[in-house]
Amino acid sequence: MKYFMFFFIGYFLLITDIQAQTLDEAKKLYAEGKYSDASPFFENACKSSPQNASYNLWYGTCLLETGKMTKAVDYLKFAASKNIPEAYSSLGKLYYLSYKFEESVESYRQCTQLLIKNKQQSEANLLKPLIERSERAARMLTKCEDVRIIDSIVIDKKNFLNTYFISREAGYLDSKGESMVYENPLKNKRCFAKKDKTGKFRIFSEIKLQDKWGEEKELSIPADSLGDDNYPFVLQDGITIYYASTGNGSIGGYDLFITRHNSSNDTYLAPAQLGMPFNSIYNDYMMVIDENNSIGYFATDRFQTEGKVIIYTFIPNEEMKYINLDNNEQLISRAKIASIRDTWEKGTDYKAYISEYKKIVGEELNRKKKDFFFAVNDNTVYYTLDDFVNVAAKQAFLKAQELEKQIKTQEKDLEDLRIAYSKGDEKYRKSISSAILYRENHLPELREQYRKALINVRSLEIKHVKKI
Repeated sequence: MKYFMFFFIGYFLLITDIQAQTLDEAKKLYAEGKYSDASPFFENACKSSPQNASYNLWYGTCLLETGKMTKAVDYLKFAASKNIPEAYSSLGKLYYLSYKFEESVESYRQCTQLLIKNKQQSEANLLKPLIERSERAARMLTKCEDVRIIDSIVIDKKNFLNTYFISREAGYLDSKGESMVYENPLKNKRCFAKKDKTGKFRIFSEIKLQDKWGEEKELSIPADSLGDDNYPFVLQDGITIYYASTGNGSIGGYDLFITRHNSSNDTYLAPAQLGMPFNSIYNDYMMVIDENNSIGYFATDRFQTEGKVIIYTFIPNEEMKYINLDNNEQLISRAKIASIRDTWEKGTDYKAYISEYKKIVGEELNRKKKDFFFAVNDNTVYYTLDDFVNVAAKQAFLKAQELEKQIKTQEKDLEDLRIAYSKGDEKYRKSISSAILYRENHLPELREQYRKALINVRSLEIKHVKKI
């Protein structure tokens, strides 16, 4: 009997020692980020000691990091109930990935309070950017745009530009490695991304002069970070630019932004971040809008495997419309684009819409190229830059086109200001009256410059036309 007792005690100590070694190994795997390997050990530990807060934390975090977020919630909540800061931090991440941004903010704040209480101020400071990111995402969710997404396709990221089916009037897209290139319809101006001296992507532009590209010029887009800027696309007005950036308050990897060129001082307005569903907590980029055909595209790697992206086709709204839903789960579903059919209006056949669009664009791409209409004289009309014989006339025509774009921009701005003036109070009217007067006085000058510019183009080119 005595022998049996000694045997039992020895066996118990042996099992305890083996179990301790197993947990030590699991904690080491956990610290190295090998969550899949560590998970089985912590799962067994939780079964043996379900009230152990540390086991619940470790297993819950393993589940979170391996994508099993639904299963992870209860384990992390239990650990958090025991005031373990790391549990609140993991919950903050879990809620963020689940689009429950307000809960994410609250969890990160709870973690911050516990860390400060434990005199871990430096660790608490690291959570500030995460709290701010969750707060931005929460605001973005409340302003999710009600947009019709009519098609989607999953494709290898390296080939994603092949799915952008746009007319010539929208311009041309190309890539050089990781750098995206946009070229305008006339093929005399392009925007592209390349790395600067710091190793970060920045957006540059070039103008073609005498069939040669001029000096590269970095776009002076205001930024508040050192993130990457890439994937430029310019609307037909020549001044509105969509691009993607990992800075400027991105909520996850690349976010989509929009800015406009100010021709009066050759700068760009502070970029505005697009809302959901265009932006997500993943990488979103390459926003392209074919204004002639009212079709848009953007790329994202949300919920995709490594190396794959999904390209969404949508119908751009003429005016911003937000989703009005009381059900938060439905709002999250729309923000994630869980189902493109949920974005459709009842009774509308979007498959037919896509088919008709592709037919129209196909016809446009196959027709004789006509970039513009310019009458040199009564018998000669030019449609492309290649039609010009005289180099000086071609360059003068490019300058005239820039003046025409400025006129259209000023006219649009003046129209918008007049509408705002009619709706504003007296104080607001005073604040914008000088801007209205400036445009009213400046537009006639621009129109006269444009008229004289066209006369100059004709006088330069017509001499050569007569010799042909």
